[in-house]
Amino acid sequence: MNRLSPLRPARPAPARLRRWWALGAVLVAGACNPFAPGLDDESINPDQLLGNPVTVRGFFDRFRAAYQLRDSTLYGQLLNRQFTFTFRDFSANADRAWNRDVDVTATYKLFRAARSANLQWTQYMPTTDTMYSDTLVYVERAFSLSIEQRDNTRYDGTGTARLVLVRKRPTDPWRMRSWYDRSEF
Repeated sequence: MNRLSPLRPARPAPARLRRWWALGAVLVAGACNPFAPGLDDESINPDQLLGNPVTVRGFFDRFRAAYQLRDSTLYGQLLNRQFTFTFRDFSANADRAWNRDVDVTATYKLFRAARSANLQWTQYMPTTDTMYSDTLVYVERAFSLSIEQRDNTRYDGTGTARLVLVRKRPTDPWRMRSWYDRSEF
């Protein structure tokens, strides 16, 4: 009676199986996606890409980028903690306002519902200049905004935004303290 020991060493794999394992190992080790972009050693400055909010122009570039990218986090970084958004309710013939938290939530929902958003700042109507104050500026800008929702509903409108921009030091980025919206939607 020939009994096999339960601790018997494993039998060597057949030569054919060993060749397949070797070929598989070479293929996996040498796997390289020839279509993948190469690594860029140079870092990208987000201020160059999205706009530098230390300047008024850069602030508006970053504002536009937040809408184009539908990025509520990027948008929220442009708002001062005491931010107030005010708009005209024509049906009630009254101004309505909300705070930063409500505005960020509303903007987040707008961006989530949108397939695309296109904001163009058109006319620049400075009401004060940074020459007089490097920590407070009043700016009024005309804009056009088009939003396409995921259900293919499209909204187009134009208007002006009267903004108050503030910062603590001249090297800090501008933040929006208030926005009075006069748009036609």
